[in-house]
Amino acid sequence: MPLEPDSQSGRAVQPLKIAICGPADLSLLKPLLDGEGPPTPGYAAAIISRLALALHDRGHEVSVVTLSPHTIDAGDYSGERFRLLVATMRPRLRWVDAFRFERRTVTELLGKTQAQVVHAQWSYEFALGAFASGLPTVTTLRDWGPAVFRFHRDHYRLVRLAMQMRVLRVAPQLTANSAYLATTAQRWARAPISVVPNGFGFPEEMPVRVEPTQPVIGSLANGFHRLKNTSTLIEAFALLRQKYPLATLRLAGQGHESGGKAELWARERGLTEGVEFIGYVAGLDVPAFLAGLTVLAHPSRSESMAMALVEAIRAGVPVVAGKNSGGVPWVLDEGQSGVLVDINSPTELAGGILSLLDNDAERNALRQRAFNDLSERFGIDKIVKLYEEQYETALRRASADNR
Repeated sequence: MPLEPDSQSGRAVQPLKIAICGPADLSLLKPLLDGEGPPTPGYAAAIISRLALALHDRGHEVSVVTLSPHTIDAGDYSGERFRLLVATMRPRLRWVDAFRFERRTVTELLGKTQAQVVHAQWSYEFALGAFASGLPTVTTLRDWGPAVFRFHRDHYRLVRLAMQMRVLRVAPQLTANSAYLATTAQRWARAPISVVPNGFGFPEEMPVRVEPTQPVIGSLANGFHRLKNTSTLIEAFALLRQKYPLATLRLAGQGHESGGKAELWARERGLTEGVEFIGYVAGLDVPAFLAGLTVLAHPSRSESMAMALVEAIRAGVPVVAGKNSGGVPWVLDEGQSGVLVDINSPTELAGGILSLLDNDAERNALRQRAFNDLSERFGIDKIVKLYEEQYETALRRASADNR
């Protein structure tokens, strides 16, 4: 049975057998499973799980091939038109052999599926494992290795960078989740890179919010290091409190837990006043975290497509982010959908946040403008149709190669 006609092309899309391989949030996939699923979220990458759910909703037969750091997650789980294959990745020193075990495991698991086409996520072990399967493969770039290595100069990131360059040289079909990433990576790529953004489910109307009585600034960042740049936000918040002494800063994400690296750094400098160190927030709990914010600040120095920004805008929360932070200006429509500042300056970052706190009318106008813009550009229904076109292109290419 064909799916409903694609409104973009006017034609019906045939159901496909699709394998998505990449990091996934296992908890989000449980509604598709018969019986109990894996006990932990695994890699906890929500964007891949949402894509799998959307493709399944479109009538496709979907397999997700992924790895988890937790042995208890490993297994073969299934449901109607859905299969989840989880293996355990090594806990350390994966970089020594360029993730050979993980690459071979991905290849082996893909061989257990009945997939017609593979969608490999990120440009590392999952992509290389997919290529070795011999199946038609679409590869999506979701970060830029040179930018990551710039801020993390270690053996692990160096090997990852080499893996990404290898993927770019051999991948027959590539997409990137932002125009910035596609343009930046194109010179190293064998194939043209199409832009297909991350997709999100937006409500029809922007959520009605009751803002906190006192300003609450929030941040979602995994890792307390130079790339995520949360230290500048902590410094900016200290300046902001000179005008709003009852304001709160809530820091979520790994490295920002109580007693973690962020708190130790702030405590050494006397900058903990008004700061709540929350730490890891599960994907299912992110909406509740965002609901308690007045503004989301995203001080990252480089992003391909910052999911935290889209999550916040989808929840009706205005955002402040970096004007030179990779794909961030593109996501925020060059400042039409968020405040763009120099996030390396605590003064400028504080000023960007204050520009929203000081002007209720502008803050509310920005919320609505951003919601309208991003729901149109990044709605999951639109994005999944773009990927369907990519899958069909991959199958046509494979058919032509086999003639």
